[in-house]
Amino acid sequence: MAIKARNKISVNFAMSGMTDIVFLLLIFFMIVSTLVDPGVMNVDLPQSNNQTSANPEVNVSITKDLKYYVEGDETDFSNVEPKLQELLGSPEESPTVRLNADEDIDMDQVFNFLEIAKRNKYRVIMGTRPLS
Repeated sequence: MAIKARNKISVNFAMSGMTDIVFLLLIFFMIVSTLVDPGVMNVDLPQSNNQTSANPEVNVSITKDLKYYVEGDETDFSNVEPKLQELLGSPEESPTVRLNADEDIDMDQVFNFLEIAKRNKYRVIMGTRPLS
């Protein structure tokens, strides 16, 4: 007398759930990749234990190669001041500008930018990274 099991275990694997997850991950990475700015400047900020919570209106970056970026657009140093005036207009209060200067550049470049800020009565925040 042969005894047979009534409930047979199915050895098939349903791939529909796995394909849904892969599809959702694909959509997620496609959306995230469009948010990344390909022209990001490589700036090594100096370290500091002081952090501010002020929100700057404009970001200016100076790279190790002495390239100036105003809001992500590369510009010559001679065009930094007109570009800032164009972006900020003539506000009644002193606008805040964040300066992201590479830690390896000569401080003369920073002082030149600070002269522009002083002439136009901009407040300047130095971008730093926290001490590790």
